[in-house]
Amino acid sequence: MLIAAGVILLLAVVIVGSFPVSLLRGMAERRISEIYGAPVAIGSLSRDSLFSFSPEITVHDLRIGQPEWAGEGEFVSVARASARIPVTALVTGSVTLRSLNISGLELNLVRDAEGISNWSGQRLGQDRSEDQPMQLEELVIEDSRFSLRDAKRRLDISGQLSADQIDGLAIEASGKFDGQSARLRAQGSLLGDNAAKSDWPFTLHMESPSLNLEVAGTMVGALNVRDMQANIKARAADLKQIDYLIEAGLFGTQEIDVSGAIRRTGSDWFIDNLEGSIGRSHIKASGSVLKRDGRTKIDADIHSNALDFDDLADDAGLARARALEARIGERVIPNTRIDLSKMGPTDGEIRFTVDRLLIEGGSAFRTLKGRLSLDHRIARLDELNVGLESGRMTGWIQVDSTGDSPRLSTELRVEGTSLQTLLGEPNTITGALRGMVRIEGSGTTIREAFGNGSGKIAFVANSGSIRRTAAFILGQDLGGAIGQQLRDRDAMVPMQCVILQFDVDNGIMKPSPITIDTQVSRGRGSGQITLDGERVDIRIDGVSKGDTALDLADPIRVGGTLSDVAISLNGNAPGQDDRGGGVLGAIGRSIGSALGLRDPENDNPPVSNRSVVNCRALIETALS
Repeated sequence: MLIAAGVILLLAVVIVGSFPVSLLRGMAERRISEIYGAPVAIGSLSRDSLFSFSPEITVHDLRIGQPEWAGEGEFVSVARASARIPVTALVTGSVTLRSLNISGLELNLVRDAEGISNWSGQRLGQDRSEDQPMQLEELVIEDSRFSLRDAKRRLDISGQLSADQIDGLAIEASGKFDGQSARLRAQGSLLGDNAAKSDWPFTLHMESPSLNLEVAGTMVGALNVRDMQANIKARAADLKQIDYLIEAGLFGTQEIDVSGAIRRTGSDWFIDNLEGSIGRSHIKASGSVLKRDGRTKIDADIHSNALDFDDLADDAGLARARALEARIGERVIPNTRIDLSKMGPTDGEIRFTVDRLLIEGGSAFRTLKGRLSLDHRIARLDELNVGLESGRMTGWIQVDSTGDSPRLSTELRVEGTSLQTLLGEPNTITGALRGMVRIEGSGTTIREAFGNGSGKIAFVANSGSIRRTAAFILGQDLGGAIGQQLRDRDAMVPMQCVILQFDVDNGIMKPSPITIDTQVSRGRGSGQITLDGERVDIRIDGVSKGDTALDLADPIRVGGTLSDVAISLNGNAPGQDDRGGGVLGAIGRSIGSALGLRDPENDNPPVSNRSVVNCRALIETALS
């Protein structure tokens, strides 16, 4: 039995070693046609020796047509190509090339705007990303040309390919990139003995009016793009220009100038370091981009010693933002887009630190730190810490884009700052300020989500002081305010607390309560703030804690927008003084009321000056 088995095995070895490859032509045509979804014709197949397990296989007159979606013409035409391939590899379809000699190649690469390419076979559900890399020890390319029409990369170039054992591999091409003239040059080192296992140096240089990209690195074996490392330098009109090439989902920015070191292992990319400028901002980054189970996993650290958020938008985006502001006015709530529905299969974590925020016109915001996590189109910003001019803002923000509309939820807290910092009036009011914002709403931008959101917004202050004149106005003590203005307009009076608590329902903020308690007066607010448009309509009714010589007949009205608050003393909304007569009208009506010539227009219940305000309890409730 053992002898019979040995004879059968020996016969099988002889048959495989001397297999006539010409008989495989039909099978090869069918297999290639199935992969690329296009007609295939092979003139002939031959081998260099009668008996060999790794013969040199030669293909004559190979032609692969374009798939129907790519248009007319041929994808590949080759006059002659030879390679040393194990016969078993031809049968199993797992081919690792050791040598390749090509003459008369015409290669026409096409990819559409959706990323489908004629070289990947993805139209038939094929995934060529895991193919075995070439481990070439010998490469010769003669009399060959190529063209690339890549709609997704906005690249349309054509040029020459050549390779030999003297000058190595060379690619020269020109054409268009993003509608502008472009030139591409690539050079690979010589291939020698054991080249498949040694480092293979290469360079690539692409230049156009909007992009200059230089890459210099090594591959583990010739053309083994799945195992390489490189140093890169890039200067571009914006980050989107680079993203057209690397397809990482980046966005438009101001002009960039970056350099760094990257690596690739299999389908995974590693950024060992990346440093440079975007506009007037400076960044340093490191991280990895891994492919796992059909998803992209990002893990990165980003540090900036100076960041201007305007640098993270291109000129077109900034122009749109300016046009919107000119049309609707300045807004406090940012119009940042939060729709991640088209983000694709990307997960991961990005940790970031900004030492200094650059904001045109100045701002109370100084520094920024946090951790952004992404998981199946849910983005969550945790450990958020925003340094203010004094104090800080902490909390979390989450955007869920798994439904029909992105849903934002957040809880942010402010501590360690002051009323004078918030209002920019250090000579009018002082006091330690704390705050809380808890909102949940749907929308494609932060502004839209707040505009229809619900929750709670509260700011509180205690142990401060307020200008005595303003305190009298708050208590609607016009006589006291006039007298104080004549005596000492800068005098201050202790303030027990300020409670600005709002319940938010579908974008409408209603006081719950607004209470201002000073040593000489007390005020209570009513009305609403509409977050869609940031329109303010608040009425302050007050009472003096002492005797008054002349009461202010009308309540204080606060109007305008959150970015441009206006105050009126004549009972009308700010900007509606046509019948109110401004401050003089308010004084006249107050005198008339004191003389009994008119009844004050006040439909709110009066504010009591006898009850005691429990500031501590109100503050705890507001911030809970």
